[in-house]
Amino acid sequence: MDYIIGNQWYSQRKFLILFVSAVFLSTTFPVVALGQDVLGARELAIGQATTALPNSSWSVFANPAMISDEESSVSFFGVRYYGLSEVSDVAATVIYPTDFGVLAAGAHRYGFDLFNENRLRVGYKNAISGFHYGIVFNYSHVVQGGGYGSGGALGFDVGIAAPIVSDLWIAAKATNVNQPAYGSRNEEELPRNLSVGLSYQLSDVALFTSEVFKDVRFPIAYRGGIEVRIISGLMGRAGVTTSPQSFSAGFGYLGSFWSANVGVQRHENNVLGYSPAIDFKISW
Repeated sequence: MDYIIGNQWYSQRKFLILFVSAVFLSTTFPVVALGQDVLGARELAIGQATTALPNSSWSVFANPAMISDEESSVSFFGVRYYGLSEVSDVAATVIYPTDFGVLAAGAHRYGFDLFNENRLRVGYKNAISGFHYGIVFNYSHVVQGGGYGSGGALGFDVGIAAPIVSDLWIAAKATNVNQPAYGSRNEEELPRNLSVGLSYQLSDVALFTSEVFKDVRFPIAYRGGIEVRIISGLMGRAGVTTSPQSFSAGFGYLGSFWSANVGVQRHENNVLGYSPAIDFKISW
């Protein structure tokens, strides 16, 4: 009897956490309420300003035009929002340059057994005369426990980028441009957004990146960050976002064939606290 009661209380506690988190986050932090649209600890630490970010392992989840064409790599990522194990993201990516362009794939899971969102992404990037372009096909599948069912949708993202001058990039991307929706009854549309960004690499000392981000459902947000080389392969980072306002920071180490990054984001609402993240990449 105690075992049954314990299991019931555990299920009720998880449902309560999910319900409160969903209601609270949907009104205070709508992007995270649906899972992070920008993945990577480095990317989180620089304020999620990834539209024009070069050499990112996670561009298949951000701007496909900025997928790195320098090397093959496999990357892994995890973040826990506000200390709640039920509100977390895990993801992995693979990048493989070829003679006819760069192929990339990514897998992402958000949530837990009572509610989770899963994404599988396949992308392609190429460049002509310094003009970079990319496309990603994304299958999203959402599952609600307790017999509430599931639904899937197929969308695609596009991105473009180009260097204005040496080390100064301008880029833009749009997500879910075909307006995909879950299911056939409520037709819940997947998030659609457009962003335009700039990045500047100041020698090997620092990288500055910024963007204007607009989700069709929410006000315009501004994102910006800086990455500074401390010593050798050790990097320090900081960033800020608006609408909602958040602050972030982190560190990373870049080796000859591997790299690791840690980052933490703080929401403007003190109740939410910190969201720590970590990622790891192997390249060859």
